[in-house]
Amino acid sequence: MSFAQDAMNRPLVLGQVYLSFYAVTGAVVQEVLERLGHTVEVREGPHEQIFPLLGEGVIDVMAAAWLPEGHAAYWARYGKNAIEVAKLYDGAHFFLGVPDYAPEREVSSISDLARPGVAAKMTKLIQGIGPGATITVDAQKAVADYGLDKFGYSLRPGTPEEWTSAYNRAVAERRWIVFPTWTPQFLNQDGGIRPLKDPLGVLGGMNHASLVAPRERFEALPSRTQMVLSRIALGLDGVTEMDWVVNVEKKTPREAASTWMKSNERRVAEWFRG
Repeated sequence: MSFAQDAMNRPLVLGQVYLSFYAVTGAVVQEVLERLGHTVEVREGPHEQIFPLLGEGVIDVMAAAWLPEGHAAYWARYGKNAIEVAKLYDGAHFFLGVPDYAPEREVSSISDLARPGVAAKMTKLIQGIGPGATITVDAQKAVADYGLDKFGYSLRPGTPEEWTSAYNRAVAERRWIVFPTWTPQFLNQDGGIRPLKDPLGVLGGMNHASLVAPRERFEALPSRTQMVLSRIALGLDGVTEMDWVVNVEKKTPREAASTWMKSNERRVAEWFRG
């Protein structure tokens, strides 16, 4: 049986990276597919597990790929037979940040971290997320390229829970830390993290996040499903808001997505128009 023949008779497979801001994005896509009459199977894991599924053509859609830079290496390796279906949000980017109580006059740039007076105050262990995440790779490169390792800085990959816990503990103790992060994600919502300038451009530029899919599987979907998926647009604010609901209000990604969609009924209705 071809993909086209069984597209409505089998669950559609949605791939997503296991970080919460991807989970809320995926939850919106799942809700959209279910409203269109599909059943959905979610496969979740780290970047290095999910992107190969895209390349192997064993998922129907993936939320999401950061392009042109953020996931460039993964896209070059696994995206040859894939397409961008919808631009979910613009302005996504990685950065190293510090808590806003570390005065900007003392530390406004990554290069400032190497100043003796700043280095003396900073926690030298930088807690990252998984080793396959672009922010982890880029932050490790920043430590080397800015010579921060010579001042005792090092980066440790970890779980999302270790990453957020390191930030929360430091803030509770008013410690100065370097925090490898990105936007959109919930910790940006309260304005407590100040991005550091990156004069060497190690962390890259702005990206858009796209819903992507293996071309053959996407083209086998009903034309209405293709059309509606291509219209999904969430914006940075929408993803940040939903991510906050999950991490602070302790709702599930599906609950956060459902609440956001109800609050944005007019926008969502436009996806299904026609």
